[in-house]
Amino acid sequence: MKAIEFEGHNVKIAEDQPEYQTLPALFNKQEGSMTFCFELDEQEIEQVKKTGKIWIKQLTFGKAMQPIAGTVLKEHLIEQ
Repeated sequence: MKAIEFEGHNVKIAEDQPEYQTLPALFNKQEGSMTFCFELDEQEIEQVKKTGKIWIKQLTFGKAMQPIAGTVLKEHLIEQ
């Protein structure tokens, strides 16, 4: 799974941090949210078809967990 640039992204998180992969995002200041897009390769698509599962890890660095949302449709997260 790879984070990809998408139409409307306006920031790149960790762009100059070699220990992390750059994470393109749409920062919505009014909502206080960050939206990301990930692309799956063919092997990952087959695995999702087989299991119906995607695993997500969020680093909290010992702080409170923040809400997350997932979808397969951009429109569910970003109002046009």
